[in-house]
Amino acid sequence: MPALRHCYPNTAELLAFVSAARHLNFSRAARELGLTPSAVSRQIAALEALVATPLFVREGRNLTLTDAGRRYHERVAEPLREIGNASLELMTSRGESDLLTIASVPTFTTKWLIPRLPDFLAQTPGVTLSFSRHLSHGDAFPFSLDAAIRYGDGEWEGVVSDYLDGRSFVPVCSPSFVERYPLAGVSDIARAPRLVHSQAEDVWGTWARRYDVAEQAQRTGPRFEQYSVLLQAAEAGMGIGLVPAFLAREAITAGRLVEPVDAGVDVPHHGHYLCYPRERLQQRAALRQFRMWMLAQAGQDVKG
Repeated sequence: MPALRHCYPNTAELLAFVSAARHLNFSRAARELGLTPSAVSRQIAALEALVATPLFVREGRNLTLTDAGRRYHERVAEPLREIGNASLELMTSRGESDLLTIASVPTFTTKWLIPRLPDFLAQTPGVTLSFSRHLSHGDAFPFSLDAAIRYGDGEWEGVVSDYLDGRSFVPVCSPSFVERYPLAGVSDIARAPRLVHSQAEDVWGTWARRYDVAEQAQRTGPRFEQYSVLLQAAEAGMGIGLVPAFLAREAITAGRLVEPVDAGVDVPHHGHYLCYPRERLQQRAALRQFRMWMLAQAGQDVKG
């Protein structure tokens, strides 16, 4: 009797398929995998040719799973993750994995993490840190990462999120801005040009309600993806930024920024978080050390 022909896609094709199925977008899948969108498309085309079945419906930039694609994703996504977990456990058990790969938003890295890192490295001489490109707002957590420091509401699929810092906001601007726009109170701030973080547009509304100036005229200003750029814009005199207090502390001390009015506000559901897959924390002693150290540095309770 002739041997049965086995149908085994390669791992690259499966990773491309699972990522594209999760995002329903080749560009986002490409960012997650470190590929180009055309490379992801080619991997999926090769997989569809192998199984002789369309897995996606492509309509311009819109992408949807076919019924067959949906069933296939339900069958292969979890086994693919388990293969990765098993490989990581094997590496760890042999003592070959003291490298922690971490993604971190740039401003947090430079303002908060880097100044503290010598302490962690002194405590854990056997651990090497590798910093990867930070995750954008809609990116899924890639298997290649051990942990990520992200900015948002703490709700990301597939990971545990420990709050670190960033819920306390203060208005800041340059000394030259105060000379051009006298700011005697919150009403003056409400009317002044403002700088906005694109992931925290509601923070200004929370601030305005807190100080009962929500109905005053508001001069909107430019939007920024990163607080590092927003802070630079504030230093250049472009407007008032409402930013996490810890990010502005160094510039205020140096005199590049000022708090024109004592009008801070605590904003729930915003902040910087340490994110990691729960199973990865169980597998990696180095990650457990890093998490405990991060929470201690942030003054947060260490639980779990």
